[in-house]
Amino acid sequence: MTKNISKKNEDNFFRFTKLKTSEVKDLIKKLSYFYDDNLDQLLNYNFYKNKIDKVYIFNGNLDEIDVSSVNFLGLYFGTFHEERFRLSIEGSKFVKPKKNFIKLNEKSFQSYITAENLFEEEIEEISIEDNCPFLIVIYENENLGSVSIKEKNILTYMPKSRKLDFNKVF
Repeated sequence: MTKNISKKNEDNFFRFTKLKTSEVKDLIKKLSYFYDDNLDQLLNYNFYKNKIDKVYIFNGNLDEIDVSSVNFLGLYFGTFHEERFRLSIEGSKFVKPKKNFIKLNEKSFQSYITAENLFEEEIEEISIEDNCPFLIVIYENENLGSVSIKEKNILTYMPKSRKLDFNKVF
């Protein structure tokens, strides 16, 4: 049974639900399949989801913590988009993808970190298999998050709070 963990106000944005073990195993199995990587180390974490389907991983147990003043929980791992799951910047660091990734060159990296959408012809290398909904972004052997492809455009999901101003950086 899924357990709700929340502040006293039930309508609060920061209400967390612990994912069932079967849900966690299913998510890890899907991610392992899509990226051809063994992600069993993630079974050592507790997974919690908030009201807007953002998933956080935490190596403790919230049952032992007073959550009345918790705004964020552990590490932001990714977000459910209906049946699909998009890894966050931090969540992508757990994966060493052998498929379903894009490798950026310097020019496309500059576009990516300024949250501009990319085009397939700008990409150094691209691997797409199994109708994977989100690809891992790699630049110089570092995972930078996830993107999706729609009509030959590569859509970035860089949060506004993390994007850089191109004119100030380059």
